[in-house]
Amino acid sequence: MHVHFVLAGEANLDSLRQLDPDLHWREFITGERAWVLQTFLRLRSSGLPVSLSARLPETGIAIFSAKDRRRLLSAQKFARPRALLVAIREDVGRTPFADVEIVQNPSQLRGDRTIFMPFWPQPGLLPRDAGRGDSLRQIAFKGYSGNLHPSFRSPAWQEFVASRRLVWHADAVDYARTRTSSERICWNDFTTTDLVVAVRPDDPSLHPRKPATKLYNAWLAGVPAILGPEIAYRAMRMDDLDYIEVRDSSGAMQAIDALLEHRQRYRAMIARAAQRAREFSTAAFVERWRRLVEMEFPRLAGLGRPNRKPLWLRQLAGRIAGAH
Repeated sequence: MHVHFVLAGEANLDSLRQLDPDLHWREFITGERAWVLQTFLRLRSSGLPVSLSARLPETGIAIFSAKDRRRLLSAQKFARPRALLVAIREDVGRTPFADVEIVQNPSQLRGDRTIFMPFWPQPGLLPRDAGRGDSLRQIAFKGYSGNLHPSFRSPAWQEFVASRRLVWHADAVDYARTRTSSERICWNDFTTTDLVVAVRPDDPSLHPRKPATKLYNAWLAGVPAILGPEIAYRAMRMDDLDYIEVRDSSGAMQAIDALLEHRQRYRAMIARAAQRAREFSTAAFVERWRRLVEMEFPRLAGLGRPNRKPLWLRQLAGRIAGAH
């Protein structure tokens, strides 16, 4: 079955088809492009017959971002596509008119119509310079500004960094969907990063919609990580060499002082990162996607979906079913 990746709301799909995720990584900082466009490009490079379009197709398999669900529904609400509709949920709510949903956090799995798939690692990632050894000087947060705990903007954190002669780099930008600016960020470059800090604002439910990307990006970069309490991170953790968990900047200060005092543990965390990184290479992700599109999606499509209703009616029925 032919696989269509659907990217709604983009002005020039022809130019996007020419991109290389590892060369043009700044074009993939939003979820829609990182999930839909990047997956299309990487699977096409692997030899799979896939296509990119702005509309849901009539037949085959259609993969799209849940963030585009309203735009697609508005444009095609009377359509009756026989294609298997696969929504990538990202960090938003359900897509009721979808046949299948891909989720990025294992806690989101519900029945046989949800499939867990980790978010792609950072494209074009440049790992830490091995020549830095156990030097712990440069600390970085890489992500959207709203995803950093506010305590890391406090005078206490700034004073701590200065007193330990550390360099703190908030490699961050505000999120604005397709208008998000990527000019001031270097999310791919870990060459001089000695420690990753990524602690989100407090959430009693432990961020059940968020992926574990910052953890395996750190592993791929060969950099120890201090992270907040999140379901996705804990699901991957074997022991405290994988990462250090803290709740805010106060906990991060204690963790950093401990690493400065016990360099053996810091070196052990670098070694562990190298071990865990093998599971999360781009090639490994491509193989996971290939199994989905070559085996799992055709199986689901073969189950049959008789009497296909208009998209708007499927949306309504899906909402009602989801409420029970």
